[in-house]
Amino acid sequence: MNAIDGAAGAEKHTTAGKSTLPCTQRLLKPTDFKRVFRKNQASTDRCFRVLSHANDGVCSRLGMAVSRKIDPKAVGRNRIKRVTRESFRDWAATQREAGGPCVDIAVLPRYGAATICNEQLFRSLEMHWSRIESRANDKPAIKNGQQQEQD
Repeated sequence: MNAIDGAAGAEKHTTAGKSTLPCTQRLLKPTDFKRVFRKNQASTDRCFRVLSHANDGVCSRLGMAVSRKIDPKAVGRNRIKRVTRESFRDWAATQREAGGPCVDIAVLPRYGAATICNEQLFRSLEMHWSRIESRANDKPAIKNGQQQEQD
C-alpha cells in the first residue's frame, strides 16, 4: 500500500468497504413493501418517517422510497440513500451481535431531509433504530400459539 492509499483509508468511516447491502438485507419485492406499509409501527421526526414490521427471516431488511419531491436533483436523493444505508448497516450489525429481533423497515425521508447535514441525518436514524428495537423487544415472543417467557 502506498502513502496515498494509506492516507485515504485513514479518513474513511468505519463501514468502509461495505458499499452495498446484500440482497438478504433489502426489501426487493412490492409485496414486501406492501406488508410494511399495511401493517406497521411508525416512527416520525422532522427528517424521516420510518415504518417497521416484524419478519420471520434471519435478518432485518431495509427498503427506501426517496421521491423527487424530496429533492429534484439525483445527487441529493442519493446522499440521503447513502446515509440511510450506512446507518442501517451499522445498526443491523450490532443488532445481529446482540441477537435482536428481525424487522422489515421502510424509510421515507421528509421534505426537510435534503437540506439537513449528514451528521443530523445519522442522529435521526439512530433514534429511529432504537425506537424500532425497543418496540420489537417489548412484544412477547409467541411460538406455536403460546407465549415464551422472557428473561
